[in-house]
Amino acid sequence: MAEQDRKDRYREMMILLVAGSALLGMSSVYFVQIFSVQYGLAAGAIVQSGQTNTTIIPSLQLLGSQIQGLYRSILESWLGVVIGTMLLLLSFMLYLNRANRFDEQNRRYMLLHTTLTFVYIILFAIIYSGFVHNTLSILLYFGFFGMIVCVITDLYLEYEARTSSKRVGVRNININPETPYTNMQVLKNQLFSKLKGNIRIVDKHFNTEAIANLHRLIAGEMESIDSISVITSEDMLDSQFKDDYKDMSKELKNNGIEMEVKVMASEDASAQHERFVLDDQDAFKIPPLNIINKKSEHITKINVREARKRFDYLHQRALKYENYLLRQDRPNPKN
Repeated sequence: MAEQDRKDRYREMMILLVAGSALLGMSSVYFVQIFSVQYGLAAGAIVQSGQTNTTIIPSLQLLGSQIQGLYRSILESWLGVVIGTMLLLLSFMLYLNRANRFDEQNRRYMLLHTTLTFVYIILFAIIYSGFVHNTLSILLYFGFFGMIVCVITDLYLEYEARTSSKRVGVRNININPETPYTNMQVLKNQLFSKLKGNIRIVDKHFNTEAIANLHRLIAGEMESIDSISVITSEDMLDSQFKDDYKDMSKELKNNGIEMEVKVMASEDASAQHERFVLDDQDAFKIPPLNIINKKSEHITKINVREARKRFDYLHQRALKYENYLLRQDRPNPKN
């Protein structure tokens, strides 16, 4: 699937980012080491010549004349170690949170990583301009390679994030109850066809009609979907729901999509009035799916982190639909 390919490519970019950031840190450690040794040699030679009244040997004269620059280079190199460590931590956090890819938090981490990468490059150039060591260690080349990897990866991820942000550019869709067919086309083209990956829906009015509408909204766009998870309420589970859900799940599974329905706890159903849909990157407030094209309402973008947090809370407390059916089939001990 195309979406899975994008996820795999994103994971590979994250691995490259971690590796590039680690190389930058290693290169900075090398600079600290080499400048510290050079500073120690120069300072020792100056002290020794002062005590014994001898001339500094020619091989150490250059170091002795640059002792102040060496001292500043040590401090700059330590700053490079700090920035390299921060880059490594940021890239590692991005890798761990790769399932959410371009959500708000990851976008901030990416921007910070890109900014620190360019700060590191400037600092590296300053340090390298004062580099007076005669031999070039492989760790120095690691630094050059790490900078290339980080810059290319950062720019690629920024490009992907900007491209991804354009896919759901709609912030407000107006539903006109006088044009239900047109509304369905608008919802499909401007919203549901652009949802990717793991789609999650909270709608306590999700019933048989909602299943039919959902199918209409995602038909022809299934290659970009990995899973669909719906949280509904017990009141909406009519007699036809079981068969329609079974048929829908089977059809989706044939397309490589896992579908799950969970039933809210009664207290959660009473408290949950807002309905929303989200994927790995965006969240939208929606009307009930069973009348999504007939109810006069504005569909607006909402905070995806808050929506995901609310969904996870309800999902954890909800009962899987298959388990709900088993519970309904059990005889009531009070009878």
